[in-house]
Amino acid sequence: TKTIGIITGGAGSEIYRVAQEKIDMFITGEAPHWAAVAAEELGINLILGGHYATETFGVKALAARLSKKFSLPWQFIDRPTGL
Repeated sequence: TKTIGIITGGAGSEIYRVAQEKIDMFITGEAPHWAAVAAEELGINLILGGHYATETFGVKALAARLSKKFSLPWQFIDRPTGL
């Protein structure tokens, strides 16, 4: 069985914890260079999706859920940071 770990934002420095948990693929927003090197050495597939981009999914999901529960309109204002 293969496992995937996901932490939004800039959690690349958690690579050694990911290795301890025996995670095969780690998805996060950004990572320092040393963490990418460590991932390769540890045999962990690393996907960096962008700090901002990986944090918007949860906000949108929460807004949709609250909108449905309380019959409220919502609008996501996209303000990318470039990270």
